[in-house]
Amino acid sequence: MSHKVNVKILGKKFSIRTSDNPEAVEAAAELVQQQVDELRELGASVGSDRLITLAALNLAGELLKKGDTEIQNINTVLSALDDVVSQAEGLAKVPLR
Repeated sequence: MSHKVNVKILGKKFSIRTSDNPEAVEAAAELVQQQVDELRELGASVGSDRLITLAALNLAGELLKKGDTEIQNINTVLSALDDVVSQAEGLAKVPLR
């Protein structure tokens, strides 16, 4: 089901039609606005298009870093599972007394 969600970024209102959860879309817009505010606090004095682009790049970079960390965690778990399987296979070959 499609929803119309109104958000505000850089003082401009945007009306977005989406099938996503409206609260999630609003939260995403708030996150973008927070990133824009942080850039402004750091002294960024560029046009709104460039400011939005910088905010998007920062958020995408954070997302990619998080993805890399999750992949490393998954690889660690898989390695540990491989060790457990190897140990189990070794135990399965030991004759019972």
